[in-house]
Amino acid sequence: MRILDRLLGSPAHNSALWFYVRCGHCGAKVRIRVGLIDDLSALDHGGYILRKEILDDKCFTLIRAEVRFDSRRRVISRSIEGGEFISREQYETPQGS
Repeated sequence: MRILDRLLGSPAHNSALWFYVRCGHCGAKVRIRVGLIDDLSALDHGGYILRKEILDDKCFTLIRAEVRFDSRRRVISRSIEGGEFISREQYETPQGS
């Protein structure tokens, strides 16, 4: 565990979160790793935000995601353009099944 994590109360084992998305154009699935310490931007009124531009490796259509977090870095809302959020199970299911 990093010293800074201990001082700030951020557990090292929860330092990343995975999101899974599917392209709205070609259906390609993409897995995104989000570092909860380094990738989030602080908001003036408290909490954090992640704005992520995602490209799949099939049709290269740009997918834009925005995820809002509370002050404890827990997801409170999410939105996406050009695709959809999917579950880990949907991501791991082979295409066409």
